[in-house]
Amino acid sequence: MADERPDPDSQVTRSVEVDADIDDVWRAVTDPGERARWLDDPDAATRRVREDERLPGHRLVWTWWHPGDEGGASTVSVDLIPGDGGGTRVVVTESWPALRAPVRVEARARAEARAAAGAWAGPRAAAGAWTGTSVGVGVRGRRSLAWVRCAVDRWDSRLLGLELRFVAARAGVA
Repeated sequence: MADERPDPDSQVTRSVEVDADIDDVWRAVTDPGERARWLDDPDAATRRVREDERLPGHRLVWTWWHPGDEGGASTVSVDLIPGDGGGTRVVVTESWPALRAPVRVEARARAEARAAAGAWAGPRAAAGAWTGTSVGVGVRGRRSLAWVRCAVDRWDSRLLGLELRFVAARAGVA
């Protein structure tokens, strides 16, 4: 059996303490409309999402990817932990590449069309969108380091958005 532990350079964990009860935070994490309010950066807004696991009030896991880049899918787990003072600790871990079952997309026609046109029909090389450089499949280390830096920044901003959603609600600004 293969070792399924993630490479530490391919995983990012961030957390935030939210001054809201776990049920409200759960709703903000699981309801697509609520989630769009704090998970609203251009990267997140363009991704396709497949829910993989749901433990109500405690854990949500999804795999997400950009259309056309299914090989670049990553897995996100969101764990909610009751805080001592009544708030909720939100712990997000994103792993790249996805450690769960591969993303399946009906892309046979596109692959066949590329093959017929003489193009390589295998997995396409991953674009290093975060660094502006091209990174081919097999140069995982360089992409991984860029991915980690970018994921840290994105999740810090996203969790700040989640926290501010509840601060605004308490202030009556929601």
